Amino acid sequence: MPGASAGLRSGFIAAAGKAKAEVLGVPRLSYGRSEISFGRAEARELFALLSVSRDGVSAEGIAETLWPGEVGGRRLESAVREINRAMRQATGCATGVRFVLKSGERRLLPAASFDVDFWRFEDACKLASIAAEDAMRVAALHEVLALYRGALLAGRDDLWVLPLRQAAQRQAADAAERLAELVRADDPGRAMDVLRLAVERIDPCSETLWCLLMSVQGELGRLPAVRRSFELLRERLAEIDAVPSAQARQVYERFIR
Repeated sequence: MPGASAGLRSGFIAAAGKAKAEVLGVPRLSYGRSEISFGRAEARELFALLSVSRDGVSAEGIAETLWPGEVGGRRLESAVREINRAMRQATGCATGVRFVLKSGERRLLPAASFDVDFWRFEDACKLASIAAEDAMRVAALHEVLALYRGALLAGRDDLWVLPLRQAAQRQAADAAERLAELVRADDPGRAMDVLRLAVERIDPCSETLWCLLMSVQGELGRLPAVRRSFELLRERLAEIDAVPSAQARQVYERFIR
């Protein structure tokens, strides 16, 4: 991580021949250099749901999630047709090629056609939890943070999105904390970069991240930075009608007396 701007650099390079689906942050779908959009709202809704459901969702589950209380079958088929149409047009594929597959009762996006940042994010989180060596764990945690360019499906306020968004935010915040702890002994500057970017881009109200940042800053003798971090924490918490905890004050006062 050569500089502060590199810690959470957005986006990723899609595998050759696949459409690039970014859902961490403002959703964006592209193929090569061309943006892909769907004209129908139900197509956008279905693609959003399937992009965060790698194993697919049953037709019943789709209807209950996206269009509760409505006759979902017709909307589902309309959405599938729109996604297939837009993808065929973007990729130049023949009419018979399908971009929403049916596997048993489930509808899913085929991994052969789509490279989704959230799927990579999930893989990196899993690898970070099972890696036996620190070097592999550090690489996986860095991948988690590089992929997390913002809140999951930012801009969508659907109720079904919220728990998934919160879970992804927690995973990213945990990754930042773990990465900072792993590198702080040998590279405290890198640890600070990770933590600063985490409180800016992942969870501005996380006292855990702010306290760790103040600890690293304090151990390096950067007392003005500790003061600034505590003031920023206080400002962020004030936005949600909260105040720093006793623990956060203790970390601050350990360096600023």
